[in-house]
Amino acid sequence: MSTAVLEAPTPLFIRGRRPTLEELLEGRWRAAHADGETACPVCEGPMRLEGEQARCGGCGATLS
Repeated sequence: MSTAVLEAPTPLFIRGRRPTLEELLEGRWRAAHADGETACPVCEGPMRLEGEQARCGGCGATLS
């Protein structure tokens, strides 16, 4: 079994620790709803809100 590591940019550190995957995805989801777009948690490309999901224009990842 392999393990994947999601690197988080420094501004996402919370109280001196790295955010959990859940915290990272929830933060991106909230940003998409608030601003209509956010950075993709996979490739950091532009992710835009489309209806009830956010879709990345770079890699095609979605949040819903």
